[in-house]
Amino acid sequence: MLEELTYEQLPDSLKDIADAIGLKPLKNLIKLAGGSTIYIPNEKNLIKPVRDKIIRSSFNGDYKSLSRQFNMTEVQIRNIIKSSTR
Repeated sequence: MLEELTYEQLPDSLKDIADAIGLKPLKNLIKLAGGSTIYIPNEKNLIKPVRDKIIRSSFNGDYKSLSRQFNMTEVQIRNIIKSSTR
């Protein structure tokens, strides 16, 4: 019966999700995780490993330049670079 569910029949709390991912993917998500509690990490936490990898590969000895580019302190940049050599 889920296949017959229309956008208009969705509760308002799910319409934003349907707008973002589409009705069919929302139905798939309901089949997969309906009734359970799921945690969706924020973007900042998801991209941190990607950001750190870019910082390490871009490092040329200039901490100040990278700190400006990534809007981070030089200490944060140094810690990221240092963590790659452990």
